[in-house]
Amino acid sequence: MIKLFVFDLGGVILPFDHKDIAYRLHEVSEIREDLTPEQIFDFLFDHDHGFVNPYEEGRISSFHFFEHIKEKFHLKIDFEAFKGIWNPIFREDEGVKNIISSLKSKGYPLFLLSNTNELHFCYIKDNYPVVYLMDKWILSYKVGAKKPKSEIYEAVLRETNFAPKEILYIDDIPHYVEAAFRLGIKGVVFKDAGSLRKFMREIGAEI
Repeated sequence: MIKLFVFDLGGVILPFDHKDIAYRLHEVSEIREDLTPEQIFDFLFDHDHGFVNPYEEGRISSFHFFEHIKEKFHLKIDFEAFKGIWNPIFREDEGVKNIISSLKSKGYPLFLLSNTNELHFCYIKDNYPVVYLMDKWILSYKVGAKKPKSEIYEAVLRETNFAPKEILYIDDIPHYVEAAFRLGIKGVVFKDAGSLRKFMREIGAEI
């Protein structure tokens, strides 16, 4: 019996596209004729070496993150303009929001587990009230580790008395679900809200 539901944020609750950031930054670069949006994207978001990784693990500040990008790509913007480019990349999945609301109304505890950064999460708090339905926020930049590192999943276990087998983790990235499974946490790879609702009913969740 599942007693705690843990949701990923980006790609599940809030679909997003990092490529939007790369294209917008390219538009305000003084060296854009010698640069492609793909190069900006790779520098920032490469899975293993992207500059976003230390930022999303809380190892550099938001302003330091901006200053380094501004210098590297010769951006003609200040910090406030950068936030206007960096932040508005999300949209809300209404179906997932409805699932979360239904689980909340039935009394299930709900956690958020996300690889994210200070600027994005502050923006999300201001614009997407669905995150306030969660009882706990487990955030990479607060924990100091990103999925699939075990430390971020262990942070979930520290915040609850439920056994790992009583926890269901929902994420759109299969190897993040697999990393949770290695700690005994049950998981499902998110495809769409309809499939998730069907799965939850099959496992006996009141939804």
